[in-house]
Amino acid sequence: MLIEIFTNGSVLIDGQDSGNYKAEEILYDYLVNPVGFKVQNRKSGKKAA
Repeated sequence: MLIEIFTNGSVLIDGQDSGNYKAEEILYDYLVNPVGFKVQNRKSGKKAA
């Protein structure tokens, strides 16, 4: 998982915009429970074969 945090406050997770999610919340949620971490309203990509 790639979490990109920009100086303007925007956050991308695996190339997807995180919406109104704050960087602190994303990092905390990921560090507390990386397996269950999800970004809601995330578009599904190609399925792995």
